[in-house]
Amino acid sequence: MQTLRKSPPHAEALLIAALVVIAILARWAGFREKTNDMSIFFSWYRELRQAGGWRGLDTEVGNYNAPFLYLLAFTTYLPGPLIFKIKAMWVLFDVVLAFFAYRIVGLRWPNSRIPLAAALVVVLLPTVVLNASFWGQMDAMWAAPALGAVYYLLRDKPWWGVALCGVALAVKPQGIFIFPLLLLLVLAGRIPWRTLLAAPAVFLLLDLPAIALGRNPIELLTIYSMDRQARNVPELSLRAPNVFALIPGGPRDDTLRTLGYLFAAAVVVGFVYVLIARAVELTPERIVAAAALFSIMMPFLLPGMHERYFFLADVLTVVLAIFLPRFWYVPLLVQASSLIVYQPYLFARKSTAPMMTIAALLMLTAMIIIGHHLLREAFRRPPVPEQPTPEQPAPEQPAVTRSAYPDKTVPHVTRQDRDRQLNPPAERPAPLPARPV
Repeated sequence: MQTLRKSPPHAEALLIAALVVIAILARWAGFREKTNDMSIFFSWYRELRQAGGWRGLDTEVGNYNAPFLYLLAFTTYLPGPLIFKIKAMWVLFDVVLAFFAYRIVGLRWPNSRIPLAAALVVVLLPTVVLNASFWGQMDAMWAAPALGAVYYLLRDKPWWGVALCGVALAVKPQGIFIFPLLLLLVLAGRIPWRTLLAAPAVFLLLDLPAIALGRNPIELLTIYSMDRQARNVPELSLRAPNVFALIPGGPRDDTLRTLGYLFAAAVVVGFVYVLIARAVELTPERIVAAAALFSIMMPFLLPGMHERYFFLADVLTVVLAIFLPRFWYVPLLVQASSLIVYQPYLFARKSTAPMMTIAALLMLTAMIIIGHHLLREAFRRPPVPEQPTPEQPAPEQPAVTRSAYPDKTVPHVTRQDRDRQLNPPAERPAPLPARPV
């Protein structure tokens, strides 16, 4: 009979180290790839370098906000190949993303190995690996502070949470995807209204260095205006697996774009209204579920979305599945949808309408599953308290009293029986005999 043997010393640490090495090698494998997005970053880099690095921050370079340009200007002072410097900078935010995933899961499973497993899953997630190292994009730069905001909001530290929401928005406009969670928590009374001031304050603070160096403040602070952003993505959907992948384009796309913004706002406000009106208790599990839902709902309903704008949803659904293991299949749906739409751009696969439809339906399914979970709590009928039923009078049983003799019992005499015995009814007089005729 075999007996269980204790694992060799440091076996678990060796396996964790092996997974970390695999995550590094997976990123190294894509470092040599140069996409069209990288070519755009190269041109911005050259503009900044010709303008003098930090001194070039007073000019309008690219269409990203100032925090991105700070990092791009910093790379002009680093040695090494340009493609390596830029991608290495973006990969650092994958580590920050994994760190906040570790901290969030640690709130649900303290003193266990599960938080470390969550961090390893995040750094090995296919879309996370591809985004920075292969694609050369920096979506982890805005998703990491958004995930950090969820962590601090769960810890009832609203000033830090709202401030990190402001950081996410300052990096890229996609940081707005986490703001419906702030609306929900404020209206539910979980965080004070005054804490919302932290978001615009941080946004302005991050833009101040560029403004101090001579950047036009009006131009910089309106970089996210609708008309300027619409010029960057004139299409209703740029391979994003959202509702506009199911709607064919036409000559009235501008009107449809405006309706898309309004419809998205109506759905978000309506969903928050239901949760507030039904007084749903916002437990940590439901807060994570709401954050994951909004990270899908916003890019799914908004026009002008790219395929990689579901990056935050890729990560938050993993965190949700660890918080609530019965949703283990939700991140699989989201990952499958994201990977389907990544292929045409990254691997030169032909984008077909059926493929985009399948990806959009997968994302829609994930959104419905999480939304149903929250709305089920909202419309769950409270248990009806049991009303006491009037007691039915029991049929009178002839009461029995004990006699003086232990072996015999005599019927109990009621008051009515006693009264009849003491006052018997008067007897009718006998009829008189008939008279003789």
